[in-house]
Amino acid sequence: MEKYNIGRISLGIFYLVAAVVNLIHTIHNTHYLWSVCLENVLFSFYKDILEQIVIPNEKLIILMVVVFEFIVGVLILSKDVFVKIGLILATLWVLFVAQFLPWVDILGHLLLGIFQGLLLMGNYDTTILEIVTTYLKGWGSNSNGEVKLD
Repeated sequence: MEKYNIGRISLGIFYLVAAVVNLIHTIHNTHYLWSVCLENVLFSFYKDILEQIVIPNEKLIILMVVVFEFIVGVLILSKDVFVKIGLILATLWVLFVAQFLPWVDILGHLLLGIFQGLLLMGNYDTTILEIVTTYLKGWGSNSNGEVKLD
């Protein structure tokens, strides 16, 4: 397995889990989310956007984030150019979101952005399903490819 596959598979799963968490938890607890964002926003025009557009349409915005995170996760777990597109979108996303976070969390998002950027150096010619099925086909067989039944 190529060394970058572990990182990209972990990242793809991370985005899928984030989508589920946002769908189940965040959509019902938006008050805390927006209060943190409004308190820490770096640029005043973003605060205006939050107050005038995002907060009045919070459920729709959260659903859009869920769809985005799901698509990014699926792209990262696919292959070839789709992985690169997913990694670029993921990197832009964490850099965008960092503007709304407390300073302590900004560092973590910047490091995640760097990690995602480094993953762009990999070549991804297999999907996660291809990796898993190849692994499972080899499981239980000896070095000659014969299946062990004992």
